[in-house]
Amino acid sequence: MEKLKYLWEFFKKKPLYLAGFLVVLLVSGNFAMVTAEKYPHLACSPCHVMAPYVDDYDDSMLLSHAHAKANVNCIDCHENGIEDKIQETVWYVTDDFDDPPLKRAFPNEMCTKCHKDIDQLAAKTDFGEANPHNSHLGDLVCSDCHKMHNQSHAKCADCHNFEFLQKLPADWDKEVKKKK
Repeated sequence: MEKLKYLWEFFKKKPLYLAGFLVVLLVSGNFAMVTAEKYPHLACSPCHVMAPYVDDYDDSMLLSHAHAKANVNCIDCHENGIEDKIQETVWYVTDDFDDPPLKRAFPNEMCTKCHKDIDQLAAKTDFGEANPHNSHLGDLVCSDCHKMHNQSHAKCADCHNFEFLQKLPADWDKEVKKKK
């Protein structure tokens, strides 16, 4: 306790040293956060509501695992600024957060940052009988079918049993919900 009093007295006499110390503390803290974000099991798992999502990284049946194998980290899609990091830390410390977390909506532009644009994808997936990327359902977003933390499911299978649905990868839910 005596050392803290001495330190406080020192900083009261030399406020620029205090300001410098705080700047170094903030910069190093931010650097530590940015570095830790690259390791989801370290950065995200401590919050118990996030652990199941981080565990998805190891589940070979989910897209989050495929992205992990391609060195795409959580933070590559779940971008957080310093304000978000501070808010999340406050929620964690005060035990004041949504359980389960609110579902986040991502526009197609989030996916097309890495994947080809939608028009090229639609041309590539024209199977004649139907095209899942040029749907009569209107403007779908990628996550309507492609699920990161749940099993992916083609929206067309809600009504149709197209041949191409049976050729989807093994990790897709291919069950036809209702047949037209």
